[in-house]
Amino acid sequence: MLNHQQIKAQFESLETLQSIQKQVHQMSIQGLVTTGISMREWEVLVYLEQHEQASASELAKVFKVTRTLISRNTWHLIQDNLIQPQIDQSDRRIVWLSLTTTGQETIGKVARQIQANLQAFDCNHELATLMKQLRYLKQQLIILNK
Repeated sequence: MLNHQQIKAQFESLETLQSIQKQVHQMSIQGLVTTGISMREWEVLVYLEQHEQASASELAKVFKVTRTLISRNTWHLIQDNLIQPQIDQSDRRIVWLSLTTTGQETIGKVARQIQANLQAFDCNHELATLMKQLRYLKQQLIILNK
């Protein structure tokens, strides 16, 4: 059975992990600010780059969101000519989504823009805070393992 100190350490560890997750997410969003692409749209583009094609149902399952939300995101990407739909020949209910040439080029441009944005972003303070939190988390894990 866990003692009071171990339970307290577990809660503090969870809070630290949530804070770290929030900081990493904020840094990613900061990298996308000037690209005109939302975080979800970026995730869809990267997923399609890695898997070549996917259906809206597959994307909804992977990102743990509704199919309606994914359809809205992919519609924007189709309108921007970044992805293309293709009806499955054996089952016309399935629409496969894949990157267009423009989409592939955009991934490279956006990746470079994110990198440039993050380099311009004052990460020193954020990274120092993140490192402190990681050290604290490590200490808490040591306490928990006693």
